[in-house]
Amino acid sequence: MRRFPLATLLLAALALAGCPRAVRTAPPAQPTFSQTAAALFATLEREGAHASVLVLDARTGLPLYAHREHARLLPASTMKIVSTSAILSALGPEFRFRTPVALEGRHQAELFEGNVVVEATGDPSLGSWRFPETALACDQIAEALWGRGIRRWRGALQVRAPDTGLDGPFGPGWAWDDVAYSMSAAPMPFVFRENVVDFSLLRPDGAPCTAQPTIQISPRFAAFPAVVQLDTSGARGFACLREHTPSRVRCVWRSAANQCPRVHSVRLSIDDPQALFAACVEEALTRRGITRLPSPQPPREAAPTPRVSETLLELLSPPLSELVKVTNKESLNLYAERLGLRFARERTGGERYSDLRKALGAELTRRGISSRDLRPIDGSGLSRYNLATARGLAQMLFTSLQEPYAATLLESLPIAGVDGTLSGSGSSARTVGRIRAKTGTLSSQKAYVGIAERPDDAEHPRVVFALLLGNMDERPALSAAGIFDRFTEALVTLPVK
Repeated sequence: MRRFPLATLLLAALALAGCPRAVRTAPPAQPTFSQTAAALFATLEREGAHASVLVLDARTGLPLYAHREHARLLPASTMKIVSTSAILSALGPEFRFRTPVALEGRHQAELFEGNVVVEATGDPSLGSWRFPETALACDQIAEALWGRGIRRWRGALQVRAPDTGLDGPFGPGWAWDDVAYSMSAAPMPFVFRENVVDFSLLRPDGAPCTAQPTIQISPRFAAFPAVVQLDTSGARGFACLREHTPSRVRCVWRSAANQCPRVHSVRLSIDDPQALFAACVEEALTRRGITRLPSPQPPREAAPTPRVSETLLELLSPPLSELVKVTNKESLNLYAERLGLRFARERTGGERYSDLRKALGAELTRRGISSRDLRPIDGSGLSRYNLATARGLAQMLFTSLQEPYAATLLESLPIAGVDGTLSGSGSSARTVGRIRAKTGTLSSQKAYVGIAERPDDAEHPRVVFALLLGNMDERPALSAAGIFDRFTEALVTLPVK
């Protein structure tokens, strides 16, 4: 056994006596989602904003977090969750709109004398550039006429639309200064090309800011009366209003006198989709080589050719699953209105907004959702008369998850950081792809309703949430987008409580 000198042992003992003991400190406690959300909304409300929030377990429906969940605010475009889930419950994902086209007149050899009649069925996709099968509607009519041996046609294109009894073409509570734009295209019983045209202003290079721009309209066959005024006295901007006497759109293009933009494009609504459709068919006939003849002449002495009344073809929409997807991914108001009104016809037999309110009220009752928590007026959320609480909207989505169409509705919701209205969202890589939500925006109002995936939580791996914000002033520090990103990041990554 090795022996150490006494002096060495004494020095070692003194050294140990002078060394402080290592102290183990506990890591700081991780905040919970509930704590983070409570602090976030307390800060928001100190600034004068409002919040209504509810988080439910997606499997059981049990509340996991609530903050003023009964406070009523404007749901904005999250109303599309209500209208799209309602029509899916009534008609199923495979339903298609069918628009019949018939011949009514006399057909002899290559000549057809009579009318081509289209029965309006409310298909929001007819003639839309979004779907190849509907974009070719005019060519399909021309091809069907050619296939019947018709090379000359004397008559008219007629659109027969049901009388819905609406007081006007727009929904109740819509803002009058929105109606010139595509976001407020009127949901008439007959829709063509989403009732919009593409409107572009062009200034030649080198032209002064006061030079009147060239107006370009697409599609090229569209007739669109518009007046453009130039204002070079201030900041840049562009705004349009619809005038009714005469019927036209008046736009103002603003810029500084020495810094004017050369190009501006916007999508504007039209008030006569039937005229746009007729011009489209006319162009398709010309391309196919079918000649349109002048109006009918007085009858000849020869024996008349028997009149015909027969179906020419049916124009089919994409399946409802695809219509719902573009409605929610891109927040298309016209689609949401037409789908909602079609649901009203299915349930009540009518397509007035009073029918829609009645039909949606019955649907909410079926799901056990109180009218206090959700008061729908239209299908898109444009109406300022809609009211909703976080509780009502969260229950609407939760009950939809129990229905056969649940996968279709979920597939239609924008994905954070991936697509739709949430493509630019996400402050953390951990939320990308893990949030599916419908967004809604009106002046100073913002709403979100959706699903969050929580991969680290075996007890609550998926939750339903509704977040409604009101009186937002959109300062960078407390913007609605920033609140949503912080809320969802905490919802995905933190323990609930």
